[in-house]
Amino acid sequence: MIKGIDISHYQKNPDFKRVKAAGIQFVMLKATEGVNYIDPCFKANAAAAIAAGLPIGVYHFLRAGSSVENQVKDCLAAIKPYKITWPVAVDVEHNELLTMNRDKLTSMVLDFCARIKAAGYQPMVYSNYNWFYSAKHLDVARIKASGIPIWMAWYSNAKPENTNRSNLCDMWQYASDGKVDGITSSGLDMNVSYKDFGPEFISDTTCNMAIKHGAFYQMKVTVSGNTPPKVTTGTPDVVTILPRYVVGNDHYFYLCAVGAPKSGTGIYVNGKKQFVVNVK
Repeated sequence: MIKGIDISHYQKNPDFKRVKAAGIQFVMLKATEGVNYIDPCFKANAAAAIAAGLPIGVYHFLRAGSSVENQVKDCLAAIKPYKITWPVAVDVEHNELLTMNRDKLTSMVLDFCARIKAAGYQPMVYSNYNWFYSAKHLDVARIKASGIPIWMAWYSNAKPENTNRSNLCDMWQYASDGKVDGITSSGLDMNVSYKDFGPEFISDTTCNMAIKHGAFYQMKVTVSGNTPPKVTTGTPDVVTILPRYVVGNDHYFYLCAVGAPKSGTGIYVNGKKQFVVNVK
């Protein structure tokens, strides 16, 4: 399970470095609602969370009075400047949406998700247990059949440590009264994700380079989970990899040019080629 929180302007401007140090591994931020509305704290919090090294996703609060096309357009415009590595969720819980029947509402939600996916983001549907499974205002079977992950709110005495909701959802919002260091306001939503939506890793170096024989180059690989990255070289006699140190999810390595001048080799992270080092 991956620990996360979701926030809006109600949590104001958290200290995300402290939030990350407290063990939070991702943040879902409210971005937009309906049309012509951006959460007042979204821009500052998106930038601050990313700067602190926290993966972020976002959510859009769906309203009935505006077209899906216009709502998606506003959402995409708001999030475009930021590196979104977790899902772009559509929040489906406003009572005005109940003026539609289940099929029409589900079609609206799937239309939203299809447009988000077409823009290159991972869509997700958020609602509560009642809307998904009791009153069945949403057709969960259709959503799942479309390959769209479910983010479900269900508050009770159950906690992730003793209860597994993975048969019902991909992400579980299990409490609305949480507390995390770095956030002073009350009423914090706590989540666990059963799926790692973040990229497997991010390498800070992707361009080919030349390193003088006997010299070093430091590269950084940031992982989204707890598994250390495996950095390898195609030809160890040309470049030797030396692990240096780890800071949070950031792993640092020295690339040592030990081969003869004009030799070269590829550098791989978890088996995926990132760039080529040529020895000069």
